[in-house]
Amino acid sequence: YSEMKVLVKNTTKYTKQNTNNFVEFHSNKYGKKELLRMILGGICIIYILIFNIVYKNWLLVLGAIGLGLIIYLIEKYKKEKKDKTKNKVKEFTFYFYEKYIKIKYKRNFERLKYFQFHKVFETEEYFFLYLDEKSSLILSKQGFEIGTARGFSKFIKSRCPFKYKNEDK
Repeated sequence: YSEMKVLVKNTTKYTKQNTNNFVEFHSNKYGKKELLRMILGGICIIYILIFNIVYKNWLLVLGAIGLGLIIYLIEKYKKEKKDKTKNKVKEFTFYFYEKYIKIKYKRNFERLKYFQFHKVFETEEYFFLYLDEKSSLILSKQGFEIGTARGFSKFIKSRCPFKYKNEDK
C-alpha cells in the first residue's frame, strides 16, 4: 500500500524567472567545464584545417568548413526555437513515491526511478534534480502541497545520498 501512497507532492510553474535562475546556477556549477570543452574542440578543428591547408587537401577543407556551417546553423535554429518558448509558463506537478517519481505536464505523465538522477542540488529557493549534465527538473520550495521543503530535503537525500548536495549553506 505504501508503494502507491504519494509521500511528497510539488507543483512548480516554469517561468522565465526560475528558468533563468537554473541557467545561472548551471553556469556557475558547470560553465568552466563546458568552456574548456569548447576551447579544446576549437583547437582541434583549427589544427585539422591548418593541416589540410598545408597539404592542399582542399576538398577536406571545404568539407570541414561546410560541416562547421551546418553545426552553426543547427545551433542557431535551436536557440531561436528555445527563445520562442522561453516566455511561455509551463506547470509541472511532481508526485514522489517510495521508489519512483511521477511527473505530470498537461495530460502527460513520465515516471522516473531515483537512481536515474545524475545529481541533486538544493539552493535557497529551489531543488534542481539533474537528469544528465545539462537538463534538470526545477522544484520550487514554495510549491509543496504534500510535505515541506525541509522534509523533501531529507527525503531526496535518503534516496540519492551520493548525488545530493546542499548549496544553500
